Amino acid sequence: MGEKTAVGEKHAFMARQDDIKLPVTVVNGAESGPTLLLAAGTHGDEFPSIFALQRLAQELDAQTVKGTVIFLHLANLDGFHGRRLALNPKDEKNLNREFPGSPTGTATEQLANLLTREFISKIDYFVDMHSGSSNQKLLNHVYSPFVGDEKLDALTFEFAKATGMQHIVMYGDRPRDPANSVSFPNTAMTRGIPGLTTEVGHLAERDEKSIEFAFDIAKNTMIFLDMLPGEHAVHPNPVIYENVKYLNSAHDGFFTPLTIIGQKVKAGARLGTISDYFGKVQQTITAPTDGTILMINETPPIQSGESPVAIGIVR
Repeated sequence: MGEKTAVGEKHAFMARQDDIKLPVTVVNGAESGPTLLLAAGTHGDEFPSIFALQRLAQELDAQTVKGTVIFLHLANLDGFHGRRLALNPKDEKNLNREFPGSPTGTATEQLANLLTREFISKIDYFVDMHSGSSNQKLLNHVYSPFVGDEKLDALTFEFAKATGMQHIVMYGDRPRDPANSVSFPNTAMTRGIPGLTTEVGHLAERDEKSIEFAFDIAKNTMIFLDMLPGEHAVHPNPVIYENVKYLNSAHDGFFTPLTIIGQKVKAGARLGTISDYFGKVQQTITAPTDGTILMINETPPIQSGESPVAIGIVR
């Protein structure tokens, strides 16, 4: 891609390869330190972190930064302009399911390959910043993945706590094979690099509260890594989830929620109904166990096999 940023300088540019374009800002600090990648827009309809990274990149002075922070402002530019829920309109694929990609594959596979080769390979820490799509409400949370490497997993958990987020999901469901890493942060983890996923905001909104929170999270990670001065704000009452249960619809039709995000529920609680196109209830979704509602669909369309509700199980 050929772009260079001198020590003590900040450089904003469009990274290009063939027909792939990526808006990037590199802040190459005047003092040595780690290299951190902060990415937003992996799903093009998830907006708060996109605005948060714009603000942080503009605020930073390279002369006061230790190490290098790479801002990938929009990892899925085609999905953003296509106004697509999670997918890339060029091939209808979800970027966060195509890593490590292929240089000769479809458009999304080539993008994943570029991100693996030119970004993941050059960093020490990674935060992939998401929010709820236009159909979802989410309780703000961070995924702290683990891959069976005791030292890496422990460091990743400390990194997750350093975001300042209260709700932390322990996540070990991704493949351990770097050749089949599937997601953006798991591509980092399978290469020995702590990689988090944050979820802040929902319903494809760009509300100021979510933007400010995402900004604070990104800045907290830099403070934790001693890239900026200050105290990173570990939440005083963290809630750790050992698992997330996604509850599936057995029918096509309309979903009606009967609960809200953040609500603590008991096993057997009614969480939502699925009705057919004539309004007749076909299914009542109930909680299989005690937990906290982390995600719920707020829009009616639902298809068989989709998950309109997710419950976090506290450790």
